[in-house]
Amino acid sequence: MKKFIRLEITTQDRVGMTYKVLEVFYKNNLSVDSLEVFPNKFCVKFKMIDNRLRDILLEELYSVDGIISIEEIKLLNYEINEKKLFATIDSVDKGIIAVNKNFEIEIFNYYCEQYLNIKKDKVLGEDIRKLFYDKPNIRDLIEEGQEFENVKLKIENDKGENLYLVSLKAINDDDNKNHGFVISIKDFDDAMKIANAVLQSNEGVFREIIGNSPKIDNVKRMILAVAKSSSTILLRGESGTGKELFARAIYKLSDRNDKKFVVLNCAALPDNLIESELFGFEKGSFTGALTGKEGLFKVANGGTLFLDEVGELSLTMQAKLLRVLQDGTIRKIGGTKEEEVDVRIIGATNRNLEKMIEENEFRSDLYYRLNVMPIYIPKLKERIEDIPHLVNYFINELNVKLGKKIKHGDSEFVRELMNYEWKGNVRELKNVIERSMLLCSGSILRREDIVVDARNAIEFNANNKLYR
Repeated sequence: MKKFIRLEITTQDRVGMTYKVLEVFYKNNLSVDSLEVFPNKFCVKFKMIDNRLRDILLEELYSVDGIISIEEIKLLNYEINEKKLFATIDSVDKGIIAVNKNFEIEIFNYYCEQYLNIKKDKVLGEDIRKLFYDKPNIRDLIEEGQEFENVKLKIENDKGENLYLVSLKAINDDDNKNHGFVISIKDFDDAMKIANAVLQSNEGVFREIIGNSPKIDNVKRMILAVAKSSSTILLRGESGTGKELFARAIYKLSDRNDKKFVVLNCAALPDNLIESELFGFEKGSFTGALTGKEGLFKVANGGTLFLDEVGELSLTMQAKLLRVLQDGTIRKIGGTKEEEVDVRIIGATNRNLEKMIEENEFRSDLYYRLNVMPIYIPKLKERIEDIPHLVNYFINELNVKLGKKIKHGDSEFVRELMNYEWKGNVRELKNVIERSMLLCSGSILRREDIVVDARNAIEFNANNKLYR
């Protein structure tokens, strides 16, 4: 049953026609639900009325001087465009949730209904924060109104537990005042499939990341999926797993690869030096500051800053780093001027940050800022099938450095390396291969050339061969 009547009223181009048309409606106590005004034309939408009142309305409208014709139409122009928009939103293969400035849900597309297992009618007009009440990492970001991209989200539905990537884009006017935001949700597995499809075309980016084991391939796919965003990434993994190599791959695949990639090892410097390195300082700000210096945040502006061993920062430095991540501004030591910076942060740590938070050694608010997109780099013992490839790669690399002509390692040499538990990961493996090459008297590395612990495991046998 029809709920509304829609009329298209064609008129002469005359001042005051809108007022005259609306006057007829108000005279008959009819509320106009929607009105579109065009040159020489009005489109009016109002609630259904009986035939008697309809005839009276049409008669009075035709009596208005300047009205040429009146025709009933199916939809107003904005309704047609709105239906096109909703059809488009429902057809995309990602969830779309539009929210007004009061956090009320206004659009909840078909994808969201299917994957979140919630009917649209149940959530329209509801507070978006209720939808993510049990997902504090997402809820807190929404409350802050900060844009973010590709934050991981686990959702349980009748299909089991699924992993999604969530992004938020603000809706701002010309004066940069916020009028709400749009949240998009995409299936993590689908994103990985897309990343996998383009993996081969990006192999050059990963040329220094040796191996094609399932765990390494999965890391590569994750990097491909998130590299283009500006989200903060935290590389987690033991020492020696090659976190900086992965950070450089992210940088090369990002839209910031034409700007600088800057590295700071947070464990290598004391607090006062880390602060001056990151933020810079003004001339005369401390003893010995004969000139001013730009900090790494400013040097990396528009590019990427890689903070290695970020878990080693003191609580004081953590607070200062948090302020930059929140506000996007820095102040030099000894300075008074706030400067805006646009830097993509990639952090790396081998520490258990969750345990550090419990022991009040790491700020939870900084953790949530850094841990937007965690990527776990596997231990070498979790990808031993990559060891033969790593052996060949390091032999070729070290031949140049050492002036050697080692061709390869024999099967026993490689098998021995694959059976060893690499506590120092790839870094330790490279060290052992270099030591073996130095001690090798031929052109092929053999099991006897392996010396894992040089402090106490070297023994010469009668044939001058080396053993562990």
